[in-house]
Amino acid sequence: MTAANLFVSQLYHLAERKGVDTEDLLRRADIRPEMIDSPATRVETEKLAVIVESIWDHLQDESMGLSGHRIPRGAFQMMGKLAIHEANLGEALEIGVRFYGMTTNAYRMALEVEGNVTTLQFCMSNPELDPQHLFAESNLMAWHRFASWLIAENVALNDVYFDYPKPDHVAEYAYLFPGQHIFNASFQGFSFDSRFLRREVKQSAASLKAFVKRGPMEFFIQPKTDFNVSSDLQRLLKKHLPEGFPRIEDAADRLHMTKRTLIRKLKEEGTSYQQLKDLVRRDRAIYLLTCRTMPLSEIATAVGLSDSAVFARAFKTWTGVSPREYRVGN
Repeated sequence: MTAANLFVSQLYHLAERKGVDTEDLLRRADIRPEMIDSPATRVETEKLAVIVESIWDHLQDESMGLSGHRIPRGAFQMMGKLAIHEANLGEALEIGVRFYGMTTNAYRMALEVEGNVTTLQFCMSNPELDPQHLFAESNLMAWHRFASWLIAENVALNDVYFDYPKPDHVAEYAYLFPGQHIFNASFQGFSFDSRFLRREVKQSAASLKAFVKRGPMEFFIQPKTDFNVSSDLQRLLKKHLPEGFPRIEDAADRLHMTKRTLIRKLKEEGTSYQQLKDLVRRDRAIYLLTCRTMPLSEIATAVGLSDSAVFARAFKTWTGVSPREYRVGN
């Protein structure tokens, strides 16, 4: 998996400002100096993770010095050690809220449950110290990926809240934060179906060790969904792209269930057949748009849409930006 060069470049310059040996940093991350500030170049997430962890280690601060209050190095892992012993996701997240309330003043956390919608909220103490939103973005990704990892399935996001205006690199958010984006909110956070709170925690000390070892690399990729019907259906849909998706009845039959059962299971997982078709098309389109020589008309065909105009309208619905804007921004 790759990430936009923007993130690597911003982290590199942050490391410079914080006194990290950047020559050694690039060498350990296996990144050539000319790749910095080169927008056309995407970077492997493994290399991005090396930079993040190097800044954490140098500063002994998991906020990367982007808050007036440190988050002690190892805090996330320690919180994980407590959370994995809880019975369900709701209790695990409550433990996380309590832990960070005792550990740091970098932000205040709250878990708000209102009927079918739950929102995990963050109020940053010093947002002015994070003008490029590096800490904000990595924190939201970390908590969403961690919540999904705890229950071994993707926590489908409803809304994602940002307490700042829409950034120039908003096109990247379509992949990093799959949900409805709300900017200039009064807090940062994300909402999801409250049914996820009752999902059983399925991780252990051994799996936590592996998760932490993979570190920030997990933050910059979408959570795995290998344990649910949504995952099985996505794999099926990908096989049929671009020649055409099967009817929902046929898809259900291939998954050895009735149409009614498939619809019910997808609803329980916070998604639908149409949403997954859009997700598969969107992810493929985002990947192909990084291939700058591929015309939009060919990308439209590759994702199973009739022409570039239909594709452009669909892509803007999925991501909030046009395919051309996304390509320019990446």
